[in-house]
Amino acid sequence: MKKFIVIVLLLSLGLLVTACNRGSDNDNADEVFSPNVAATPQPPAPQPHPGMTAPANIDPIQQTTPPDEPIPDLFPASGYYFTLSAEERYIYERFLVELDTSLFYGLSPISVAKIYVQAGIDGEWEAEFYAHNQASMEVTKQQFFENHIIDTEWSVLESRQSLANWVFPFLEDAEVLIDGDRALLVFYSVPEPDFPVEYQDLLHVLNLIMNDDGVWEMRFRPHLLLLDDE
Repeated sequence: MKKFIVIVLLLSLGLLVTACNRGSDNDNADEVFSPNVAATPQPPAPQPHPGMTAPANIDPIQQTTPPDEPIPDLFPASGYYFTLSAEERYIYERFLVELDTSLFYGLSPISVAKIYVQAGIDGEWEAEFYAHNQASMEVTKQQFFENHIIDTEWSVLESRQSLANWVFPFLEDAEVLIDGDRALLVFYSVPEPDFPVEYQDLLHVLNLIMNDDGVWEMRFRPHLLLLDDE
């Protein structure tokens, strides 16, 4: 029987970047509906790749204010690249202007999630905000914007694409688990060779909700990390 340790990593892809430098969030683990995913206490955090750590003069645990200059992109190449399909790119570009999830009608949960991730990569905080199911939001638009500003003070925007190349390149091959108006996307990240053996195969989950119009939207704080310690 598989046991899963659930760790909430981020409010958005931008917060995932911040999490790599300052530690991860621990909220919302009880919201996973899949019967195969149980919320249990989180394990000690794995030590990150040397190329993913903050400079020596910045202690990401002790420092609570942003550095004088945003931390540069320190992620090594993963060998993969997260990108949108031509159709997803077309919808994404329209969504940046219209900020209306009705544009997602007919899109699969995977495509909606990819568009959401791309908004985070590009620092398009408003599109990222409106890609969420608004009924699930636990912060205001102003608070979301303030979090975005804090993230950009901590690390350069380029880090987001580099991090997405580790975490999300296999998102388009995710297993889709649907339960009514909820969907889970379960997928692997690129194996991190310098992580301990027990952290080599990391499963990730993105949570979505279908709105009353039959459109998939992102659930607030959608990203979970699952450690299979079978």
